[in-house]
Parts: sequence; C-alpha cells; structure tokens
Amino acid sequence: MIKLSSFKPEFFDNNGDQGNLAVIAAQFSALNVEFEISHDYQGSDFLLVGDCSIAVLTHFEAELSDLLPVLKMRLMAGKPTLLVGRSYEYFAPLLGIELKQGERESKFVSLRVLDHDVFGYHNSTVVEPRLQISGSFIGTTLFGPLFAKNPMLLKMIASSLGVELQGAYFERSVDLANNVREATTF
Repeated sequence: MIKLSSFKPEFFDNNGDQGNLAVIAAQFSALNVEFEISHDYQGSDFLLVGDCSIAVLTHFEAELSDLLPVLKMRLMAGKPTLLVGRSYEYFAPLLGIELKQGERESKFVSLRVLDHDVFGYHNSTVVEPRLQISGSFIGTTLFGPLFAKNPMLLKMIASSLGVELQGAYFERSVDLANNVREATTF
C-alpha cells in the first residue's frame, strides 16, 4: 500500500495545493492502485507541504522545525516530495537550496526544467529556482494543483512510487492539461 501524506493540509493549502493529492489519488484509483492518504508524514511514500500564510508559518514554526530532518533525508534520497510556495521558500535555505530574490512577480509562467516544459502560476519574489527537482523531490513557487497542469511531473512522482501511469484516464489528463496551457496567456 502506498502512503500519501500532507503536513497540516487544513492550513497549508492557500492556493489549492492539496489538489495535488487529489490528482494522485484519482490516477491511482483509475489504475486500482492501493493507497491511503494520511496526515502522519513519518514513513510516508509521498509528502506534500503546501503553501501557507505568514501567520500559519509563524504558528507552526516549532512543528516545521521538527519536519526539517525528515525533509533533509527525503531530499538526500530524492524521495517523492512536493514543497509549494511559502513552505518551499521557508525550507529551501535550510535544505541548502539557494534562492535568488528579486521583485515580486504574479503571473503564469512556463519553465524548462529537466527537458520538460512546466506550467503554473508564480506569485513570489523568488526569481530562481522557481522549480527545483532533485530525484523526485520537488520544491516550487508554482501554486495550486501543479500535477494537474503538468502530467509529466505527476508521471515522474508516480513512477518513483512504482506506478506507471497509462491508459485512457491518464491520456485524458494530458489532453486537459494541454488545453489549459494553450488557453493561458503568458
């Protein structure tokens, strides 16, 4: 059984980042893959830490400090992980990821990372890297259901969990993501 987890999903979901778990769950359900969604991140196969407000970050700072060793281990091992928005900005320097800051940008962007075009909404002062991938560990300033908009990232995460996404349901997801990308003005 694959264990999917999210850190404090009721608070770390500013821009619908928890939708990434829903996307994984829908794909796994379509393939009859056994999985569970848990809020216990210890020993999880996939871990999501979504975007949050400054107030939430401050309120949960002690628990986030407890999470840091787990994230360091996951990064070193390249384990399936997704850090989004302020969570990524908070943890990146603590994980040795240098962030280049600039003026705040709030817009849809298309990035080229690891020979893939990645699409999403960026609202941050982080200029680089807007998307950091190490193995299957992803940190990003691109908000919301990133996996719905970028099926190749979803496929990468699923593959690292031992699941090969295929079939009509996945192909329909790819078509929908392409339609959204084509309809978006950059």
